[in-house]
Amino acid sequence: DVGLSERNLMGEGNDLTLHGVLSGRSSRLNLKYTEPYFLDRDISAGFDLFHSASDNQDTSSFSTKQTGGVLRANYPFTEELRQSWSYTIKKVRIEDVSTSASQLVQDAAGNELVSMLTHGETYDKRDSVTSPTDGYILGMTNSFAGIGGTKRFFRNKISAQKYIPIYDQVVLSFGGGIGHILGIGEEVGLFDRFFLGGDDLRGFSSRGVGPRDSSTKDALGGEWIYHGSTQVNFPLGLPDELGLSGKLFTDFGSTGQLNSSTTSVNDTSSLRLSIGTGLDWSSPFGPIGIDFGFPLVKESFDQTETIRVNFGTRF
Repeated sequence: DVGLSERNLMGEGNDLTLHGVLSGRSSRLNLKYTEPYFLDRDISAGFDLFHSASDNQDTSSFSTKQTGGVLRANYPFTEELRQSWSYTIKKVRIEDVSTSASQLVQDAAGNELVSMLTHGETYDKRDSVTSPTDGYILGMTNSFAGIGGTKRFFRNKISAQKYIPIYDQVVLSFGGGIGHILGIGEEVGLFDRFFLGGDDLRGFSSRGVGPRDSSTKDALGGEWIYHGSTQVNFPLGLPDELGLSGKLFTDFGSTGQLNSSTTSVNDTSSLRLSIGTGLDWSSPFGPIGIDFGFPLVKESFDQTETIRVNFGTRF
């Protein structure tokens, strides 16, 4: 994970960031520019340029490439409440599709152009952005794709997280999110559906939960999703400067609804549940966590994983 940040370009407070991620199964390059006081007003505005490639052969028998850009702006209504707008245009290519892949995956192969407008609201009462111990945050996004391009859908997401100090450096947190996507005059595409697992449902692999081709075992995604988590963070008795803490958690969630008659699909709305423990490290590079998750409630066609490393604050 390689990042480069340069500040005070083209004016005091401006931010230009080049961020790259390279791993065995994915890569991403993102150039981001932000003007915190656009037009000398309390408006943060800027743009992103990005390219990414992901190998989904283990879960869905295809690879993806995305190239595009984002224009974005956000501004406060109050000290806690901010509104955001963004316009995204990107080319999405599904390629390297296996000849034995699900028919739904084979049908999705090729290029799509996504032109999407997104509106968001965030109400943040946390005492810290990176290491909260008290307060809560609420978020909502609404996205409409269909201003040109080849995709037509309307997607909504709502999320929330609450933090409660229990004792000295012991913090209880709970929250989660729900989402739904609706195709406009067409079925929702493979790449646009919700996939669950990994950071949002520890103990299950990425794309490990949800509709799956009963023959090929390809993950196909769902048109609705919900997930939640309860977690306790606690000190380990080590020096504070090390930035290490322990955690216990339980995660739950599900995703489903796949409108298709072209293939046989395992699609159930049943609850999945996991428990686990792990470590968090407030590193010089940002928050890093390692989780050990163990599914308690699952379906026979789900895919699981025991160990997961994540970067950044979960929300």
